[in-house]
Amino acid sequence: MDNNIDSLELQLIKMRTLAYEYFIKKELELLQKQFPSNRSIQFELFILDENDDFVKKKLGGVSAFTDWDSRMCFAVLPENNIRTTLKSVITHEYHHHWRISALDMDEESQTLLDRLILEGLAEHFVRIKLGDVYLGPYKDALTEYQAKALWESTYKEHLFDKGQITDLYMFGNEEEGLPFWGGYSLGYYLVKWYLERNEDISIEELTLLPSDKFIA
Repeated sequence: MDNNIDSLELQLIKMRTLAYEYFIKKELELLQKQFPSNRSIQFELFILDENDDFVKKKLGGVSAFTDWDSRMCFAVLPENNIRTTLKSVITHEYHHHWRISALDMDEESQTLLDRLILEGLAEHFVRIKLGDVYLGPYKDALTEYQAKALWESTYKEHLFDKGQITDLYMFGNEEEGLPFWGGYSLGYYLVKWYLERNEDISIEELTLLPSDKFIA
């Protein structure tokens, strides 16, 4: 018990020293200044469980999500070498905040297609704002060839599914033959294919575009 308390105290000290709360706040303020949203910035910061090997190995030590009320939550490993990953994740999550607030999105009405486009747009926002080197691991879950095959064979038939079942298509399910992070990767490619057909569209226009326009 004492060892656990000592470990947590050490992590708290490291988090304060690294000033990640201030870093997140300033990054979000800069993003909102350049790409205004109609809701205020709200976020929470948590220390990542040091035993969470999945997030440490697969996600570079940073986990995050944005609620449907546009509030962002970050779980961060208090280490200096995650700053680049954190910047990428902040940018990704800000785009969720921006699109959710701009389109007044809510959880109950979201289809699988909405989720695919939401995630795909967020990674393209990272690419446009920061460059390819900042892209998260999701895109590479599928090759472009695999994404096209999966789109034709499976996803096209479920685009308007709603609710918890869409998690299977986003995160993957081995029993159902759905690849790990398949939906995140496919979302990236859906936006990529749209951009190839509409080269001059801005990120502001993309952000406000209804999901069905990406497959029209």
